[in-house]
Amino acid sequence: MKITGIIEAKAQNEGVGKTTGKPYIRYLFTINGKGYSTFDDKIFKEFNIGQSVEMEGEQDGAFFNMKTMKMAEGDAAEVVKVAQNGSKNGNGSMYASYAKDIFCALPIVDGATLKDQMQQAIDLVKQAKEAFE
Repeated sequence: MKITGIIEAKAQNEGVGKTTGKPYIRYLFTINGKGYSTFDDKIFKEFNIGQSVEMEGEQDGAFFNMKTMKMAEGDAAEVVKVAQNGSKNGNGSMYASYAKDIFCALPIVDGATLKDQMQQAIDLVKQAKEAFE
């Protein structure tokens, strides 16, 4: 299964395997509001909060095991570019941050591109801004 989205959070936790008794470090990413994990420290070190990524993995019981992760291309990369560039009015980074938060909270719509969904988030921020002017 392939997941595309923006890394919202990342963390790591240490434990001891119940059946093996061996210590482990599990790396956790939150993408599109959902948690994914891997034991690959290279993935954890390479990717950071705010990056737009494409991740592949598989569901294994209660866990989704991440197999690979790479920087997103196309529409997904455009979403991050829009959020990072902001606008020309000096409040761009603040509005971009709001739009990113809304984008991450929006449900994924079949047939809509990520760029379309980012535009929807931007339109919602504009609507809220205008309501308070």
